[in-house]
Amino acid sequence: MTEEKEYLRFPGYVSVKEAAAILGLKENRVWYYIRLNRLPARKIDGRSMIPEQAVQDFHIKPRGRVRTDPPPWRAYRGGANVCGLQIITRIEPAQLQSVQDRLQSIEQEQTYLFPGTMQRYIFVDENDPHILLVQLIWKDTELTDEASLMSDLEAFKAELSDLLDWTTASYVHLRAILQT
Repeated sequence: MTEEKEYLRFPGYVSVKEAAAILGLKENRVWYYIRLNRLPARKIDGRSMIPEQAVQDFHIKPRGRVRTDPPPWRAYRGGANVCGLQIITRIEPAQLQSVQDRLQSIEQEQTYLFPGTMQRYIFVDENDPHILLVQLIWKDTELTDEASLMSDLEAFKAELSDLLDWTTASYVHLRAILQT
């Protein structure tokens, strides 16, 4: 089998499968970039091959529009207040990977969406990766029942209670003065 693999290698080129592994993408995504002419490919002995240098130089463009100018500060108008809740808690010792796995599961299952919120963030502190910050943002005109939000938050906390130390959590209730 290794002889066959060596036979199919071409100096300076990698297969679509190898390019996907190098770039951390699925093969379908590599084919997509080839169709867009973002990755050059050519047929060699009937196989699509990509120059190694092109794979090394390839950068995935960020999604959405890239801002060239920062948005201006403004006060929110329209009879509503932008509110927020910021929760800082500690990740239990040796549980960082488990927290990341559980949060990935929450994302995949689309649970704990906190209806009425307009933004939800979960951050890990870059200086101390055992500190987790949960930030919820809403307009008071769209989230009319804050008790419902707190009920959802209690369910979220219960889901992560074996991984996060909620007893030491600090809660900050916010109201925006300026925004972008």
